[in-house]
Amino acid sequence: MLMFDIIRAIFQRWKMVLAIFTGVMLLTALWIALTPREYRAAATLLFDSRAPDPLPSKNGSSAADQSAMLATEAQILKSEVIALKVADQLGMTKDPAIRQQWSEQAQSGQSFNGWLAARVKSGLEVAPSATGNTIEIGYLSASAEKSAEMANGFARAFNDARLAMSSDFARQYTGWFQKRIAESRARVEEAQDALARFQRLRGIVATGAIDAEGTRLSELSSKLASAEAGAADAGARAAAGANMPEVQSSGVVQGLRSQIAAKAAEIRQMAAELGPNHALMQAAQAQLGQLQAALASETGKAAATLAAASSAASANRGSMQSLLDQHRGRMLSLASDRGKISVLESNVDSARKEYETETQQLAELKAKSTVPSLNVVRLNTAEPPLLPNAPNIPVRVLMMTILAILLAVGSAIAAEWLTPRIRSRDAITYLTGVPVLGQADLRQIGHQLRIEGAKRS
Repeated sequence: MLMFDIIRAIFQRWKMVLAIFTGVMLLTALWIALTPREYRAAATLLFDSRAPDPLPSKNGSSAADQSAMLATEAQILKSEVIALKVADQLGMTKDPAIRQQWSEQAQSGQSFNGWLAARVKSGLEVAPSATGNTIEIGYLSASAEKSAEMANGFARAFNDARLAMSSDFARQYTGWFQKRIAESRARVEEAQDALARFQRLRGIVATGAIDAEGTRLSELSSKLASAEAGAADAGARAAAGANMPEVQSSGVVQGLRSQIAAKAAEIRQMAAELGPNHALMQAAQAQLGQLQAALASETGKAAATLAAASSAASANRGSMQSLLDQHRGRMLSLASDRGKISVLESNVDSARKEYETETQQLAELKAKSTVPSLNVVRLNTAEPPLLPNAPNIPVRVLMMTILAILLAVGSAIAAEWLTPRIRSRDAITYLTGVPVLGQADLRQIGHQLRIEGAKRS
């Protein structure tokens, strides 16, 4: 079948085409009119991570944490608690008509709250954003006003419930933390008392006394070594006595020795000139004896001084040795106490750290119980939609228009195929397989038949 003849057949069968198209569109209008309307209104919540946090956390939040947070918030939005809050805000819990519907429709054993929550949530759609920090709260209803009212009700109830949950959580745990803090304070006092009793029992004034005693033991050991060295040196000096170089090099001894030498030389010279009984000889010898006695006395004093110094050094060494022995014994007794003191001090530090941690946590909980929710912002308020969400009238009209056109055109083509008609010269050749020799236009009276390819006569 030739394309030109098909197009001509469609136009010549325009009544059938128009009837089929009109019938399909009437059925479409009837279908749209009979389909129940369903309206969808949506409100959007933004969870702003840039909002100031009065109690900032130490760890930053990753993309996975943000996604998990949005999923958790979505579950809270779809919970029965939020649905009941919405129903209470809209007065549905006190509506006698709804009570009557519950008694008629509820299954056996189903509570009113459970039935009402399921009914309120029946049109709820919660869609967390895959790439952002928003959650869209949509609600489907047969009424445009009700869909907007319910969407806004869920957004408002969620904000109220979220703040209430945070505050109630903090208030519930405040009492528990206060009890724990009292117990921690008692443990701190008990540990401090145990440490103080042990220090009083052992005579330890301060926790650093053991270290101080160790320092003192080192000092005494150093002093004892010095005392022993001094005593040994003093003993050697005392043993040498008058033969000590220090004694021999003394100025007094040197002067006496010089005087004795001079007086001895003078006596030898007088002995050559005077007799031993001469008065001058006897006087000189008497002076020499006095000088020798003075030298002997001076060297004796020096030897006595060295002996006294040696005795004092020995006494000092003994005293230092006694002090060292006493202190070493005290250190031995304190060494066994070091471990006990460390354990007691560790108990005090642990109890104090636990007390400080719980006190800080209690302060944070009290602050959270009074801090409002700052990071949830309602980006838009749901408005009653102008067009229903279902049925989608533009899509249906477009789809059925295309279907009506296809059906009408197809019907015309099928009719032409079943009952073909000759609508052109080429159609004769196509249908019969016989070439056309000539054509005559019967609408033009008086013209002769024209043979194909012949000249007009």
